[in-house]
Amino acid sequence: MIEEIFYLDEGHIKITAASVGISSRRWTSINASEITDDNYKATMKENRFDILPIVSDQTTSEYFRTETPNKYDNIFREAITHKDVLPLDTNIREVIKGFVDDNRTFYFLTYHSRITGLITLGNLNCRQIQVYIFGLICELERTLSEFIADNLSKQQLEDFITRKAATNEKMKKTWEHYHGLVQLDLENNLIEHLFLIDFFSIIDHFGIFTKLGYSKNQWGDLTSINELRHLVAHPTRSLLDKDNDVIRLWKRIGKIEDLTFRLNQIRQVKSHE
Repeated sequence: MIEEIFYLDEGHIKITAASVGISSRRWTSINASEITDDNYKATMKENRFDILPIVSDQTTSEYFRTETPNKYDNIFREAITHKDVLPLDTNIREVIKGFVDDNRTFYFLTYHSRITGLITLGNLNCRQIQVYIFGLICELERTLSEFIADNLSKQQLEDFITRKAATNEKMKKTWEHYHGLVQLDLENNLIEHLFLIDFFSIIDHFGIFTKLGYSKNQWGDLTSINELRHLVAHPTRSLLDKDNDVIRLWKRIGKIEDLTFRLNQIRQVKSHE
């Protein structure tokens, strides 16, 4: 029956350019007939806009832009070209990739070739992007836990945690909580109590990163994924700031995708053995 497709849906998160950007119904713009020598400059400076759409007869084909972000001395009037636009349903991954690969800070969004919205780098500091990245990290944590379970015995894992607990307060609390549940016959899976950074430490300690094709230095470099996890786990913190630009964000997304891919490939091979 046709409804079966809903039961087979794995619930993948799809964040589009439109769900992150702003609609032309809600953006701040300037009417072409109302432009004077300096009123557009005042609007851009007051709102800290680097891009200001120009609307003429309910359509948008031009815009003002600053020469340098957050500086309003030099502002240029430009025509929108094919390089400036993306379909509004473009996956947010491709938007971020475009910002980096094309060295851009904005795209106008289109629906059937009509300009209907705008997305800028500033829009990436929003809940939808946090949801997107959190989805990637959740999938990574799941596959990492499976990889550890497939390659280490329960005893190896418990021995590692008890040694760590002797010098690490956080790990001590984790072990005590887990052991308390075991005593009550309420728990028997230690790995479910661990965090992402713990997975990286365990894999590093036992050297099983080699099974994924990483060197020790390459594996150590992947721990920066945990910094991204901290950012998305705290909704009040910005993903992009002076220390974390879109290039760094894209590189970390790439690390997550690469590691998840390798883990899934290992899983596929094991399932066919």
